[in-house]
Amino acid sequence: MVYEHQQVDPGAVEPSIATMKPIHLHVDWSKIGLTPTRLQFVGELVSEFIGIYLLILVGDSCSSMALLFSPSPYLTSYWGVCITWGLAVAFAIYGTGGVSGCHINPAVTVSFALFRGFPWWKVVPYIIAQWMGAFVGAFSVYNMYFPIFTAYLDSNNVTKQDSVTSSEAFFTSVNEHLTNYDGFIGQIYQTGILLYGIFAVTDPFNPNSFSHNGLKALLIGYVVAMVGGGFGFLEGFAINPARDFGPRVAAYALGWGKSAFPGFHNYWWGPICGPLIGGPLGAFIYEAFNRPFMPGVQVHGDTPLMKAWSRLILSLFPKMAISHSEENGEAAKSSIVIEDRFHQDMHVMMDVGPGGTTQQESGIEGLDRTL
Repeated sequence: MVYEHQQVDPGAVEPSIATMKPIHLHVDWSKIGLTPTRLQFVGELVSEFIGIYLLILVGDSCSSMALLFSPSPYLTSYWGVCITWGLAVAFAIYGTGGVSGCHINPAVTVSFALFRGFPWWKVVPYIIAQWMGAFVGAFSVYNMYFPIFTAYLDSNNVTKQDSVTSSEAFFTSVNEHLTNYDGFIGQIYQTGILLYGIFAVTDPFNPNSFSHNGLKALLIGYVVAMVGGGFGFLEGFAINPARDFGPRVAAYALGWGKSAFPGFHNYWWGPICGPLIGGPLGAFIYEAFNRPFMPGVQVHGDTPLMKAWSRLILSLFPKMAISHSEENGEAAKSSIVIEDRFHQDMHVMMDVGPGGTTQQESGIEGLDRTL
């Protein structure tokens, strides 16, 4: 059209049109109270939600295939179940670890707060986001497998509330030969192994770790698969309170009733309490008995708990202390301090983030997200 190519004299245009500014697509989050730091924190919670949603979506789908199909595609290849859950963990870390650290597990969040300086005020919001993501993930699995669940229940002439096997597609149950106490103790052991492995893999001072590249996500997934392969038939290797509790609540809402709460053998509390004890215990074993002997680390104190542990070590082995002279007017006096090599050398030894200045702090991916 001709007039589209004609030049227009700005003076001939109405002032209201001539002074119009170009439209820029920009969202001012501060209008609703979201400052950059608050927006970052919201992003972390969303990432935790997405990360465990993906974990449950893939993991519970795998469990559904193993339990609901006849013959089961995993009938003679249980390792396939373990590796699928492990790869789901690795996949979630690759996707969301750069934002939130991808804890996707309350036991991990609490352990990083205790031993790696993760802010305590973030712990409860992280756990809530994790449980919500697991809850929604279970609904998505039911949505995909609804015809399979219906066919399974009809073919076995059983209701949801009386079907322990179909409920185990969502959450874990203790083996019929074990007591609730056995399952609880098993969760302590297994989650301890998991957190010990996570802390070892993400330790920048561990020369055998992969804290400097993306392989740590894959190795953490293999740790999950290893735990499943070694202990899975005991109580289903939940090793994650959110992974079990969120889908359990979803299953209860979807009609499984007593099969979900209180569950088989009244075991609903085991996958919650056991990991919250075992996870910090495994992390403590690594932090207290392995990390201090890594190259470049002497006595460290990243958190109040580890500072107390360091003081205990110094009281038992006073020669490990570092003496500093301080001038105090009248005379010099010596004081014992705890050397914190971790925080001093962290920015030198760690790969930094995209901006070139990001330090490792508290997540699996090692990004500093302190607000």
